[in-house]
Amino acid sequence: MRRDLEQIHQQIMAIAKESDQVAQSKFTEDDVRKLQEKLRGIDREYKEGIIDDRSPTSTNWQDDPYEHNGQGEVADELSRVHNQLHMMLTIIDK
Repeated sequence: MRRDLEQIHQQIMAIAKESDQVAQSKFTEDDVRKLQEKLRGIDREYKEGIIDDRSPTSTNWQDDPYEHNGQGEVADELSRVHNQLHMMLTIIDK
């Protein structure tokens, strides 16, 4: 995995670990929203192409960055943590 993707991976895993810890206690909507904001920041960078490793001069329209080494794993991790946080919000008694 490339260095920039490894850093993103580490950030996602830190949020996942923090969400696991929060889930083990009596958590509030605000607790979950703070974690979601952190994750959205990473997601925004990812979607804006900050870690897009395609060549800017490439004319290959079939070059899918999600198929490059490590990209799929990061996309999957983002999705799993987003889903975990969403599920945490759904179980909060309002």
